[in-house]
Amino acid sequence: MNLNLTENEFESLHEKYQTNDPEKFFNYKAFIANINKAFTIKGIDKNPEVTVAPIVKSDTLLARRKYLGGRSEEEEIQPILEEYRTAVQNKRIHLKPVFQDFDITKNGHVTKAQFLRVLDLLKIAAPDNITMMLLRRYMDKGNLDEVNYVDFCEEVDNETMLFGVGRDFNHSFEYFPKTMARVSNAEIIRNTPQGVEDCLARLRVLCKQQRIRIGEFFRDFDKLRSGFITKSQFRIGLNMAKVQISSQEFELLSKEFKAPKEGEHVCWKDFVDRVDEVFTKKNLEKDNDIDLNDVRTQTIYSKQDPTEQDCQEVKDIVERFKEVIRKNRLDAKSFF
Repeated sequence: MNLNLTENEFESLHEKYQTNDPEKFFNYKAFIANINKAFTIKGIDKNPEVTVAPIVKSDTLLARRKYLGGRSEEEEIQPILEEYRTAVQNKRIHLKPVFQDFDITKNGHVTKAQFLRVLDLLKIAAPDNITMMLLRRYMDKGNLDEVNYVDFCEEVDNETMLFGVGRDFNHSFEYFPKTMARVSNAEIIRNTPQGVEDCLARLRVLCKQQRIRIGEFFRDFDKLRSGFITKSQFRIGLNMAKVQISSQEFELLSKEFKAPKEGEHVCWKDFVDRVDEVFTKKNLEKDNDIDLNDVRTQTIYSKQDPTEQDCQEVKDIVERFKEVIRKNRLDAKSFF
């Protein structure tokens, strides 16, 4: 397979996947299962609800970095790193933009001289052996010149240390995690139709005025041309057509054109045929006597017929108005 492993890499794999057999056979099945996690999870057919996590940058970080070998004592480096943290906090210096001035190609690395030049701004002197260990800690390109300043800033001058902000300080994640959408009861438009025909009448007028072929916005969702799409796709198609409807209108349409299949599906072809009647009707070539003028385009929308009490109150108001006009000899029209 042209995978050239060093002796240390091969021994590490052998130690991890060796069996209990005295001859020390290699457990290649466990090795393959671990490598194939980049594509899927073994046994996912038995549990289809398992989510396969995507490969992120941190998963392949170690393979893309080539650190220099040599002596690197953690207990000797940490004191100097703590001094840099204190200096950054006291002097209120944001280190990353200073490094980025040298990083023209934005690859996260600067030269060794540039790295030491920025550190000289903090006025912290360290012995040569400590400085070399510090450089070796952040040289991950396998050469002796490029230094990863991003990792250095993450340890010395990250957002939590500098601003006191970050995920640990943001308590909203406890109430609204990323996977849970925030529910809002706000309504963009409030229209309460009297019925489905009332709603269709408004849509017909809208499509006629704006010359919208509303079926084009649903056709791409129906890959199999079955005439059915999901309820959410139906909503998206209406939004793409810039047809603003209220929640009451949407529920009426979804219920009227519900598809005869499992789940929340909508028969979009029947809906399109009913709306396009404002232009023409289907099967017109088969029957020339079809009436094209019986399509409803008048809307009511929460308009109710007045009751007898309402009519009596209006009549009383008109009589009182007439009496005022007669007594004061006023020309009511001139005021309007």
